[in-house]
Amino acid sequence: MMSNKIYKFSVLLILLLGITLCYGCEKFLDAKPDKALQVPTTLADMEALMDYADDMNNASPAAQENCSDDYYLLDNTWNGLTSLTRKNLYIWERDVFNDGPGPGDWGSAYIPAYRANIVLEKLPGIDRTPANAGQYDRVKGASLFFRSRAFWEALQIWAKAYDASSASSDPGVPLRVGPDFNVVSVRSSIQDCYQQVISDLRSAVRLLPVSPQHVMRPSRPAAYGMLARVSLGMGDYGQAGLYADSCLQLTGNLVDYNTLSPSAAFPIPRFNAEVVFNSSMPATTNSISGRVDSALYQSYSENDLRKKIYFKAFAVSSGGGMGFKGSYYGANNLFNGIAVDEMMLIRAESYARGGKNLSALADLNALLVKRYMTGSYVAYTVSGVPDVLGLVLKERRKELVFRGLRWPDLKRLNRESRFAVTIKRVLNGVVYSVPPNDKRYAICIPNTVIAQSGIPQN
Repeated sequence: MMSNKIYKFSVLLILLLGITLCYGCEKFLDAKPDKALQVPTTLADMEALMDYADDMNNASPAAQENCSDDYYLLDNTWNGLTSLTRKNLYIWERDVFNDGPGPGDWGSAYIPAYRANIVLEKLPGIDRTPANAGQYDRVKGASLFFRSRAFWEALQIWAKAYDASSASSDPGVPLRVGPDFNVVSVRSSIQDCYQQVISDLRSAVRLLPVSPQHVMRPSRPAAYGMLARVSLGMGDYGQAGLYADSCLQLTGNLVDYNTLSPSAAFPIPRFNAEVVFNSSMPATTNSISGRVDSALYQSYSENDLRKKIYFKAFAVSSGGGMGFKGSYYGANNLFNGIAVDEMMLIRAESYARGGKNLSALADLNALLVKRYMTGSYVAYTVSGVPDVLGLVLKERRKELVFRGLRWPDLKRLNRESRFAVTIKRVLNGVVYSVPPNDKRYAICIPNTVIAQSGIPQN
């Protein structure tokens, strides 16, 4: 439980949410905080700040999932949405994130970075001693992990896909590396953004423990996992595979889906053996009432347990179709943390792209045998699979559904003509579509942020 000092500080943080939204905004500069509200001064205070799960673990921006082609909405569901943002995200409309003055997904991305920056600013004022070295390093490593993860999530929503040929000039997102909200934000280049993310994570690897007290806290395997995810998005597939392997060397347990109950409301337990770092996106109407893409659902064979464990049937009276229930969060929230299955698929993709097809299929077979009914899985062989990379990506699509990873995957894979797709929705008789590499893959920044910071719009 947080100390009173941390609780008071959290209240102050909530009152000043605009610091993440209105960089340099005059009205917040005029507001004077109560002197009784204190900032953290001890390692225990700082760790409590990082342990505040409502901000740090369970409030990831949901925009990338709401924009993905994992699901579709019935016309009456979309028509009944009260959030203009959710409506516009669904049809990839330009004017999104403008329901009101609240921070929304922009705040969800930057509040963890702000909290982390407070800790990173205060830590140098505490001596690192033999007695406190473990906690000191753990707190610093967690702060670097959370900040890098926040920047990465912002990049997936408000920046285009990483392209080495233009990354040094393409606009990224603001890199808030200090807690002073008097500093006016600027959009750093995509290159600088990814360099910052990687630098923070590499530092975190050296500081974080191999085995955390709980998977709600960052760990060394989690930092390796984030490095693998980031490298994958950059198209640095060799490095992505190495980082995924480093993660798997430290934690590599798989859940046998034969041990789960497909009839359960949420068959996969929270904090299960595959979870390396636990985080989630809040449930929205889009994820709760959304129907799973029909072609995606039909791609699972009948012996594939994921077909029953991941999905549920809606009543015909409510429109029918299949919904999603397979979150590793064990509830309506959508798990988007680091897990063993994702790392195995990243390593398999790295192997396949490097021509190591035998190794790629070994990872794929090790994963899938835990997903099929006992005795029904027939292992893939190199001689029987003409396109190993295509198979790995197909299984990645099926395994990591509703984890907020499909939108980043579309962005990176659209740069390869053989994997490029046009995503579509049919709503109220109108067809909406986004072709490969469309500018809408960098979603428009909230107008309030543009107005109050002056940063350029997408």
